[in-house]
Amino acid sequence: MFGKNLRRRSSTTAASDTAALFSRYDRKLRDRVSAVVNSSQVNIEDACMFAWVQLLRYELDEVDVAYSWLTTVAIREAIKLDQADRRTRPLPVDEHGAVIEPIDPRDQLAARDLLDHAAAVIQHAGLTSRQLEIISLQAWGLTYEQISARTGNSRRTVDRELVRARAKLAESLRTTGP
Repeated sequence: MFGKNLRRRSSTTAASDTAALFSRYDRKLRDRVSAVVNSSQVNIEDACMFAWVQLLRYELDEVDVAYSWLTTVAIREAIKLDQADRRTRPLPVDEHGAVIEPIDPRDQLAARDLLDHAAAVIQHAGLTSRQLEIISLQAWGLTYEQISARTGNSRRTVDRELVRARAKLAESLRTTGP
């Protein structure tokens, strides 16, 4: 896509041009990525630094293209980092190490109705026993690695089965309604 704009420059020219670009666009890039991707500041910063490293690696010569190229690379990386964080997010625990219950006891009746509807959707979806086990473990907040260790499946199998289960559940929700 940007191949026509890539030309080799001397390392001195590249470093001074990149330094000028960095001072000009660093704050603007972080603000733009933060506005587009709802992720932690750590992920935003990492994604922006990844984009700058890629800029140095490819030695982009067109200054007019640099900001849009940096933005595209940083946004894509921030989305990847955010998705990885969501997959590996541990269960919330209190100060004693006990898992915090996801349901407030005052809302048990509404939760029971929601669970009845969810059970109907799951039954209608026709999930395999492996898909049901894996999606249940993820619903409890286990990471892909924890699910893999618990079920004896590879991480790739866990990922693949979750994708298939979500697709079946989405189709079931479309046909059964909210």
